[in-house]
Amino acid sequence: MERLWNIIEKENIKVRYEDLSRAPERIHGLYLYDNRIGPLIILDQHLHSLHRLHRCVLAEEIGHFYTAARTNLLIAHTSANLKTMESQDELKAARWATDFLIPDNEFVKALEDGNHNCFDLADYFSVTEWFMYRKLEFFKIRFGDTELKFKGRDLFKTAMVHSNIKIS
Repeated sequence: MERLWNIIEKENIKVRYEDLSRAPERIHGLYLYDNRIGPLIILDQHLHSLHRLHRCVLAEEIGHFYTAARTNLLIAHTSANLKTMESQDELKAARWATDFLIPDNEFVKALEDGNHNCFDLADYFSVTEWFMYRKLEFFKIRFGDTELKFKGRDLFKTAMVHSNIKIS
C-alpha cells in the first residue's frame, strides 16, 4: 500500500472514502478527473477492513490516472461508443494495476518458487483471486499460449504449469 500512497502523494491525487454501497452497480471505487479540481479517487469506506481488495481497487483507480485522457471525463465519454470506451478504459486501468502490483518478472519468480494456483499466487502477492485471474489473462495475452499452459478450465482449482518463460 505504501507504494500506492507514494504515487498518490507524488501525483497530487485526491482520495476520499464514501459509502458506495447504495450505488446502482456494486462498485468499490471511482476515478474522476475535473479540470478545476484535478484527479480524484473515491473509494468505498468498507475497503478499510478488506486489505487485499483495498489494494487492488486503489491500484486500478490509480491506473485510470495514468491511462485515461486528462480531460473532464463527462466530456470525454459522451460519444455513441460509450460502452466500448468504458470497456477500453477499464481494461487499460486493470492492466496497469496488475502490472504494478504483480510485475511479470516477480510473477515468473512466484511460479518458480512453487506457487502454481490462483489462491497461492494471490496470497503471494497479497491481492484478491479475481485480481490474480486478471493478471493471468493479461500475461497469457502478452506471452501467448506457448509460454504459459493451463490445465483444465478452472484456474482457481487446477494447477498451472509454466515452461521457459523469459521476461526482459
